[in-house]
Amino acid sequence: MKRIFILLLTILIVGCTTETPKEYSLVKFAPQDAAVILQINDFEGFKSELKNNQFLQSFKKPKFKQDFNAFVDYLKYITPTSKSLLCFNELGKDSFEYTFVTKSHPELLVLDSLQKAITKKIPYNDATIVETKIGDRVNYTFYADSIFVNSSSQLLIENCIRSYKKAIIPESLKKVYATIDESKSATLLATPKHISPLIQHIFPNADTKFVKTFGEQMALDIDILQDEISFTGIITENDSLGHALSSLKNTSPREHKMAKVIPPFFSHFTTIAFDSYKSFNPEKENSLLDALEEVSTFSFNGNSFTGLRFISSSNEAATQLKNNPVQSNARYSFIRENEDATLFQDHFSPFIKQFDNQYFIILDEYIVFTNIDGLKDLLILSILYKDEQTLAYQNNYQETIKNLSDESSLVTFINTEKFKKTISESVQKSYRKEIISINVEDYPFAALQFTNEKGSNYAHVHGLLKRNTIKPTENSVSQFLNIVLDNPVATDPQFVKNHITKRKEIVVQDESNILYLISTQGKILWKKQLDGKILGTISQVDLYKNGRLQLAMTTPQSFYILDRKGNDVKPFPTKATSEYTQAVSIFDYDTSKKYRFVFTEGTKVAMRDKAGKKVTGFKFSGSENNFINSPQHFRVLTKDYITFQESNGKLHILSRTGAPRITVKKNIEFSDNKMYIHNNLFTTSDRNGNLIQVDSKGQIDKTKLPVEENHDVTMTSKTLVSFFENKLRIKDKTVELDFGSYSKPEIFLIRNKIYVSITDVDAQKVYLYDSNAKLIPGFPAFGSSAIDLENFDKDPKLEFITKGEKNTILVYKMN
Repeated sequence: MKRIFILLLTILIVGCTTETPKEYSLVKFAPQDAAVILQINDFEGFKSELKNNQFLQSFKKPKFKQDFNAFVDYLKYITPTSKSLLCFNELGKDSFEYTFVTKSHPELLVLDSLQKAITKKIPYNDATIVETKIGDRVNYTFYADSIFVNSSSQLLIENCIRSYKKAIIPESLKKVYATIDESKSATLLATPKHISPLIQHIFPNADTKFVKTFGEQMALDIDILQDEISFTGIITENDSLGHALSSLKNTSPREHKMAKVIPPFFSHFTTIAFDSYKSFNPEKENSLLDALEEVSTFSFNGNSFTGLRFISSSNEAATQLKNNPVQSNARYSFIRENEDATLFQDHFSPFIKQFDNQYFIILDEYIVFTNIDGLKDLLILSILYKDEQTLAYQNNYQETIKNLSDESSLVTFINTEKFKKTISESVQKSYRKEIISINVEDYPFAALQFTNEKGSNYAHVHGLLKRNTIKPTENSVSQFLNIVLDNPVATDPQFVKNHITKRKEIVVQDESNILYLISTQGKILWKKQLDGKILGTISQVDLYKNGRLQLAMTTPQSFYILDRKGNDVKPFPTKATSEYTQAVSIFDYDTSKKYRFVFTEGTKVAMRDKAGKKVTGFKFSGSENNFINSPQHFRVLTKDYITFQESNGKLHILSRTGAPRITVKKNIEFSDNKMYIHNNLFTTSDRNGNLIQVDSKGQIDKTKLPVEENHDVTMTSKTLVSFFENKLRIKDKTVELDFGSYSKPEIFLIRNKIYVSITDVDAQKVYLYDSNAKLIPGFPAFGSSAIDLENFDKDPKLEFITKGEKNTILVYKMN
């Protein structure tokens, strides 16, 4: 029976209209101190709404629903024609029983003819209790004044018999009961101090003590549509009982704007807005908070933050705090260390009991605090804020807040996908898999809003879980990972394949020569110290031909092959004779995974097999001049070609054995660009800006490109891209960019579509174009290196990765 209340929780996660006073003919039969009273105004309608709600239908394993139905199994034989009450009470520690109340009618109870019901009558206090046993379930019923009362507990029935004639409805319940909207199919009535044990029962691993003192009494009208679960209503408070809502009694609601500093990948946040801090907390006087209008707590990346929003950026708190020492630089702002450990402590009770204030950042009218664990995340937050990529700018968030009041006193938002794990860890272990399996993709947010009427002792409540298929930002790019390394980034980050999940992961090296493998959730999986900076890019191989991939890379001193966990694969690493001058080239001639590793040390060349042994059949060992690029392997029709570019302009085109396959007629004044196959010809460029193409007979053809010396070219078999000064040319179309220092252009072919990227490193702008030289919507994006472009998750949207600030890497999603 410990699992039966999850369905009830769903209803809770799911109303305030003033009408004429309601009569209490049913309420007087409800058990005293009930944790929850669910008034069902339309029994069949409510069941239909639950059945047809798309979110509830998406539950893959609703075992808790089966448990709940089994617990109230007797109710399936009951067909009320008027409103009814379903109540839950705690009887003993961590034990709950139900009571069902409705008006009797001739066809109210119809038992299945196949069921063998065993009944007996129990006289009690001038009344008769009917005990009914069906299978292993026992329940108890009595009738009075045409009212049918049924319960899983004999004690609750006995209490009802003794008390219903002299029942006194508490004034707090009368007040909220008068507001319920009986046109809704159901209304939830609850007292926080009595519902607290039920919530603790459902979430045994969570701290739910705050619920007990939140307010006095609430009535919430439930509305369950096909694509929405919502409730509206009121909750009262009592000053003498120290309810949390009492602190909002003398404040006026305000617009909440804290989402402008909250990342879109937040887990949850709670924000409080008021007309003045003095009205919120008259017992605490602090001139630094005179201009404060909003305070919020939020979490992301596993760390907690407290944000303060002032009326303007010119406020006394910011002026004073700017005198604190700078801990580190963020883009356009500073992260500072707080020197006063008592600053703002106990200023926002009862909503914020722990104020971690070791470090902070000032962003216009916002000041955000955190502890040492969240220090790196302050940098992420500042970048998102400056790029206007925080939660407030996401389309799906903007769509959700359209359904909420513009001004309110308190708002709680939950990112359902990220908070799902927190929920699963809070419930009993046997329920965790069921919670994790819930599909919340179309329900990104759950919201709860309280709006206080100044001077009153109640607040309007609005809760919402609504289907929202609007993407965060249409035709744009949104940053969703910002990963801070221990040291400045040294290499361009790139994606690699995880052979277990079939998805992508991230590899990057910092300036201390530490290599990182990072998951697509931003978690650093491992770090490994290398003996130098990686040359070129990291490759992946399958040495054992079993589908398990290894990482292969070269530093000037060593050649490494690492397994999935970052361990060395024997016999590697191997050492250079003197120093590797180019990245290793890895050839897999027939895609048979019989790899050949080709190393360049100045003028010398060596080919080795997967055991690290020299391949004796490869006869080319080097030349008199240095090689300017890593050797390239091409397959043209049925023949293999290996190219080497010498610094004196000689181009070697060799066979697998290292013997000359094509003799090039004359030397080429190579630019720094490598060799390609373009239009079935060996292609590169010379330093004078000519496109150089070599045919199968070694003849050279020159074509003048619209570039001069110090240019870049890259190409596929059909697409040619060049860049010179500020002109990017894609096929026959030219784009003029701002003058600056640019990365080499890169071509990506994904799903038969060409993308061309280039980054202005000085201005920190990433550009992405299609094959017609049209800028992809949402670009340029912030970044300071060449990008890698891939689709690394379940959805069809592409992601790209780049350097951010000096020690950060950024992952963006193209929406």
